[in-house]
Amino acid sequence: MTDFESVREAAVTYIGIDFYKSSGSVRRNLLKKGASEALIEDVIRYLKEIDYIDDFRAAQRVTSRYRGKRLRSRRAMIEIFRRNGIEYEDAKRAASALGADEDTALELLEASFSVPAEASDFSSMRKLLFRRGYSEGTARRAIDSFFERSHLD
Repeated sequence: MTDFESVREAAVTYIGIDFYKSSGSVRRNLLKKGASEALIEDVIRYLKEIDYIDDFRAAQRVTSRYRGKRLRSRRAMIEIFRRNGIEYEDAKRAASALGADEDTALELLEASFSVPAEASDFSSMRKLLFRRGYSEGTARRAIDSFFERSHLD
C-alpha cells in the first residue's frame, strides 16, 4: 500500500459514514497521526473531487446546531464555521445563505425573552445581541421591533 493509500484510508476511516466532516477536521486528524502536509492536501483534494468531503455540506450541518436561542450573526457564523475546519470561501458562502442579521436578531430575541417585554430587559437584550455578533445598528432595530411587536400582542 502506498503512502497516499494509507493516508486516504485513515481519512476515510475518520470520516466513516458521516459525510459532514470538514476538510479542516480531516486535516487536523491526519496531522495528529503524523502524515505529511503535502500528502494530506493530496488526499483532501481527492476526497473533495469524489464528493466525500464537502465543506459547504459541513457548514450546513453546523448551522443546524445554531437555531432558536443559539442564533448568531452571519459574521459570527463565519467564525464558527472556521473553528469547525471549514475553508473560508465555503464559510462565507454558507453564511450568505443564512437569514439576514435583522431577521435572526429578532428571532433570537423572540426565543430568549418573554412577551410583553419589560423596559428592564433592554440592557440584557443588547448584551445578548452583541455577544452573538450583531452590530449596534442591527441590535437597536431588532430591539425596537421586538418592543413594537410585544406591545401589539
